[in-house]
Amino acid sequence: MPAILLMPFVAIFGTSFYQPVLSIVLGAVNVLLAYTVLLKLFKSSTISLWISLLYAFGTIQWYHAEVGSSWYVAHIVALFFLWLALLEIVTKQRLFLIGLFIGAAYLARLPTILSVVFVFIYLRQTLNIKNIFLFLLGLSPGILFNGFYNYLRFGTIFDVGYSLLPIFNEPWYKYGLFSIRYLPLHLKEVFTSLPAFSKNPPFIIPSIYIMAIWFTTPAFLLIIKAKFKTKLALASLIAVIIIALPGLLHGNNGSTQFGYRFALDFMPFLLLLMASGIINRFNWQVKLLIILSVLVNLWGVIMISFLNKWVI
Repeated sequence: MPAILLMPFVAIFGTSFYQPVLSIVLGAVNVLLAYTVLLKLFKSSTISLWISLLYAFGTIQWYHAEVGSSWYVAHIVALFFLWLALLEIVTKQRLFLIGLFIGAAYLARLPTILSVVFVFIYLRQTLNIKNIFLFLLGLSPGILFNGFYNYLRFGTIFDVGYSLLPIFNEPWYKYGLFSIRYLPLHLKEVFTSLPAFSKNPPFIIPSIYIMAIWFTTPAFLLIIKAKFKTKLALASLIAVIIIALPGLLHGNNGSTQFGYRFALDFMPFLLLLMASGIINRFNWQVKLLIILSVLVNLWGVIMISFLNKWVI
């Protein structure tokens, strides 16, 4: 999907077109879409504005959109279509379009197709055979296109590209491409990994390998206040868990990145979870955590992209 979106620009400007331009523009559009979705759901311009600012400058989307390399732009493109799907879910709820947008996200990042679980939980009361058919009809172009593309590349409709890479002699794939045995290690990394500390300037140096989700976005600690009994929070929580599983079971944790880039696959649902918990408790502590999150991500962008200071 990133390649498809880049084709018009390459046709006009040639292969010298600077790919991060697409990533940065879509990253900005994602923030606008997030604001609109949040406003529709929570009816609060204050909450929507603050969480959108958090999303723009206080999450790892900032760094990955700004770099815009092939791995990263795929996340940003997938997020674009996920936000479009969420916008349709909270407005007109046209199941064909919801499926079409999720299918497009799938063509950028395969795990995002698992966001269908959010659709079935959040819209369960309005689903019937006709709506399910329309949803699957919308989803089918992305799935069929991917299968056809795989057949042209590999002679099979399945995604076997990873299995063809010469990577299985590397230590992080000692149990194969996917294994339940990777789960404890990755959970530990996602929740406990920190930057490097030094007695000399700049004192705190980001790890480009992985850092904990709560460290790169401290405001996500507010998720513990989420209203898990509501349909929105429950659907978001289950979506986070299901979409996270392929990354947590994968031998590689994302390699070079700021924070944990696989979290971008379920970032919208983390934001919805957080919003559900602060809608009636928007106080100075919430604002402080959002500001702290922005400062952490500003530090990461400056250190890695501009000062080239990082550790493994």
